[in-house]
Amino acid sequence: MPRIRLALLLTTSCALLASAPALAAESPAVADCNSHGQLTHQYTAGELRTALNTMPPTVKEYTNCYDVINRALLAQVGTPAGGGTAGKSSGGSFLPVWLIVVLGLLILGGGAYALVAARARGRTEGPPTNP
Repeated sequence: MPRIRLALLLTTSCALLASAPALAAESPAVADCNSHGQLTHQYTAGELRTALNTMPPTVKEYTNCYDVINRALLAQVGTPAGGGTAGKSSGGSFLPVWLIVVLGLLILGGGAYALVAARARGRTEGPPTNP
């Protein structure tokens, strides 16, 4: 029986020690949003940026806190530099850069293969003959 208590005590203390840094790292804005589903206090732009950068993955994935804090930050700092708005296109692509590079390499490789195949076919057919 004493071994079971000792094992339970060790397991509980390890769990508390492991979760302590995660709890200590959570910013006040994240804790506020996670508790209430919205921000109930005013936070500076720096605090909101820190909250977005240090938000635990589980909070980001399973709550709407990332969007709530991001909207609060955008409301404070206004539109992005240069006077752009969310409706204007920045000229970027919806495809990731690595995919564009891979597609470009495939197209170049296909063109090179077609050129080599056409030359090889031309060599094997021989010169045209006159009837």
